[in-house]
Order: sequence, then C-alpha cells, then structure tokens
Amino acid sequence: MDMRIFQIFILASSLLLSVVGKAQESHPLMRRLAVFPLLTPVKYKAIAEDTWWDLRKFLTEDQRFLVASKNFLQQKDVYQARGELKPADAIILGQLLEANAVVTTFLNDSELHMAVYEAEYGRLLWTKKLQLQQSLPTSSQIKKASLRLARDFVSAIPYQGFVVKDSLKKSTVYQDEGRQYVKTQIGVGANIEVGDKIQFVRVKATSLKPMFLDGATVEVFAEGQVERVDRSEVTVQLLRATSLQDIRPKSLVRIPKEFKRLQQEFALKNDLNKKIDSAYFSPEMTELDQEIQENKPLITSLSFLGNIGLFLLLAF
Repeated sequence: MDMRIFQIFILASSLLLSVVGKAQESHPLMRRLAVFPLLTPVKYKAIAEDTWWDLRKFLTEDQRFLVASKNFLQQKDVYQARGELKPADAIILGQLLEANAVVTTFLNDSELHMAVYEAEYGRLLWTKKLQLQQSLPTSSQIKKASLRLARDFVSAIPYQGFVVKDSLKKSTVYQDEGRQYVKTQIGVGANIEVGDKIQFVRVKATSLKPMFLDGATVEVFAEGQVERVDRSEVTVQLLRATSLQDIRPKSLVRIPKEFKRLQQEFALKNDLNKKIDSAYFSPEMTELDQEIQENKPLITSLSFLGNIGLFLLLAF
C-alpha cells in the first residue's frame, strides 16, 4: 500500500474513533445561557441592542433558562457582538461565564443567522438562518426574525426539564406507600397536567452535525406519569426504568405533549416535517412494582441521524 494512502487511512480511522468516542458522551443539561449581542452593521446598532434585550426576555420568561445579564457580561469584558465561533472560543467563553451554552446572532448580507454552542465541548447544538425580505427595510425585520429563530431553537431542544433532589426527602428518587417518585423542574408556561407521560432521557451525539438538528440520538431510560404540578415543579410517579440509579439530579426530562406543543407553536413551519414525532415510548423497561433483575441497557432510542460512512467521507 502506498505510504501516503496508508497515512490517510490511519488519520481517517483516528478521526472515526474520536467521533465515536464523543458520541458516547451524554449531552449535559443546558440551563445557563450566555447570549451575545447581535453582530450587524453599525447602522443597525440601536435595533440590535433592543433585540438583545427581547431575546433575553423571551429565554428567561418561563424560568426554564438562566441567561447572563448585560452587567455580568460587561464585568467579564465579553459584552460584544459575535458571529460564528470556533469550538475553542465557545469552550473558553462558556468557562469564563459559567454557562452551559453560548448563543450568537449575526447578519450576513440579507440573511440573519443564529447559532447555539455547547460550552463543555464547543460543539454546535443548533443553527438556523432566515432570509430577510429585500422589499422591506432590514431594520424593521431584525427583531422579529431573531425571535423567530429563538423560538425555533427552543422547539428543537429534545428535553423540556430536569430532575431535582427533593428538599424534604433529601434524595432524588423516594418511596411513598410502595411507589417511587421523583421531582422535576420545568418551565412555568409548560402545558402539563396530572396523568401526562414523562420520559427520562439521555442525548448523545452521533455525528458532526448539530446535535439538535439530526446529529444525536435520544435514549429513554425511565418513564413515569405526572402526579402533581406546583408551578414549575412537577412530581412524577415512576412506572418503569432500567435502573433507579440512572435517575440523578440534572437528568434530562422529556414531556412528549409539551414537546409537540412547542413544535406546533415555535418551530419554523418549513422544518416541522423534520421534527421528532412525540409518540415514541420505551417498550422494554422493568415495571417498578416488580423487582428489577435485568441489567441489560434500554434498547429503545430515537435516532436523529446514523450514517457512519459520513465520518470516512469527511476524513478523506
């Protein structure tokens, strides 16, 4: 074999192993966001500033996200407009601001772009762009288009809440009258009622694509139903699970009904057919009224993407 071809093969194999290794790492809870000012020409500075405030208001109004304030960004000397980020930049900014994800919005000719990066690994979680109308003033479209993109981002997140430790029981999973319960935190505006299905999930990268856009799998490892709703805190009765030890503080929670609502209300219409169907459930988990005897992992997963040949093509 020609030495150069052999070296390329080794490089491709290393890349593949690296990506596959990353694919096994679960996406951590995205709770704290750092939203940077919009990158636009100077003539749109005022509307860009006003739009930043509206974006922050939208992302914090249901108490699902904690968004860094303008004062905090200024104190860290990072309150400045930003466009596309390199992974290293996203990691550094995330660590500096103690954020789980960083958000940038930028105008490129007549296209408005938004991108969200996971701070731990610097990988792209989600990105989208909107074509602005040539017949209308750009200044009159920036705010509306930015909020449309932010709504689409929220609709693409494959989980809607997370597990919290019960403040009285001092534990994550607790027992009451022979039943297992867990507390979860969701947005105050979530459409959720007693009896609704709840899923506990892991989100794992499977490719180099954005995780929330066909680049990840969602594995369901436990299920339950809503027992009580107290504003943003929901008590869930666990019905089945692979292992109760898998349910920890900050475990991701998916609410199928709420996920469907967010798609219908927030997703850009031309992307609706690409969204996850809300009616997938895990068929092979152990019922919690029986002793958990099997150690085999939960098989059910929802695949956004799975073509390993893509890695080799990229490598060569």
